[in-house]
Amino acid sequence: MTVAIIGITLYRPSGSKVGGVAMDMPKEDGVYIYNRGEWRRVSADGPFVPKEDGVYVYYFRNRKCPGCKSFDSTWLKAVDKAGRELHGIPVIVQCTNFFIECGDESAKDTFILFLVTVTPQIMVLVVENSELRFVEREYGPLDYDVLIQFVNETRKRMESYLAGKGMEQEESEGEGIYIELSGDWKRVVEKLKRMLFEGKNLREICDESGCRIYVE
Repeated sequence: MTVAIIGITLYRPSGSKVGGVAMDMPKEDGVYIYNRGEWRRVSADGPFVPKEDGVYVYYFRNRKCPGCKSFDSTWLKAVDKAGRELHGIPVIVQCTNFFIECGDESAKDTFILFLVTVTPQIMVLVVENSELRFVEREYGPLDYDVLIQFVNETRKRMESYLAGKGMEQEESEGEGIYIELSGDWKRVVEKLKRMLFEGKNLREICDESGCRIYVE
């Protein structure tokens, strides 16, 4: 697995608060990690796949998505409680309009790698021994309690899934995937582009609950 981190830029909008939900969402397309009250923008050569062990909570967000805007306050409330009520590292992957219109290549590639065609979308990644081991996702503007429960019970569902006990529960508890991919993630993205999107017509539909891309 190869993830080249080129640089990290601190992002704290004027007027934001550390330890309070008055902070803003980042204004520009990109990948951001929350750390000590600040969004740190990550520049990666290809999609952002963490190498450090941990549970990562990705929020895939489109800046043109009405459902994302309605979910933002819930997300920021959870981010403010990261490490206390939210047991995961918050990450924002933000584009203007999916991978169709995105001012950041890493964010665009991350949308493609994880086949994100619906926003808002929460995705939980578990990294162990520097390898991506498990991914779950939920769609739509989740309620706060649902978001917290979904994130905090990820490891439990992962252990159950890997033990062969929870496979029948995937539909009701989220879309779980056991991942054994390794290698060059950027090359994987290029293959996905050719296989799934090249020469296809992409149609977007949005409403108050969010946005979705249809591949035709």
